[in-house]
Amino acid sequence: MAFIFVCGTQDFSSRLKGYENVRVNCSNCHNHSLVAIKRRNFFTFCYIPIFPLSYHEELSCTICNARSKISMEQLDQIANQHSMQPMGGGGPVHPAQGYYGK
Repeated sequence: MAFIFVCGTQDFSSRLKGYENVRVNCSNCHNHSLVAIKRRNFFTFCYIPIFPLSYHEELSCTICNARSKISMEQLDQIANQHSMQPMGGGGPVHPAQGYYGK
């Protein structure tokens, strides 16, 4: 009798609550498509998540899949800039250099 056990890691990502409406320009593909996500990486045994390996916030591009870590303070700054723009003509928010990259 042979038993096969599969171990590995699994990425669980979802939109960050409270930042669903924040979208900024991607420095990689230059589209207005960066969204804030929370990313959790789990150790899995037979495809069942057992314990978390890492947990952090990221900006993720929905088009080119470029991702980078970002702090909650930086996300708050971007959200405040985004909410201060006038409706219908303010243009996209460009986060300062160093917020994201490859």
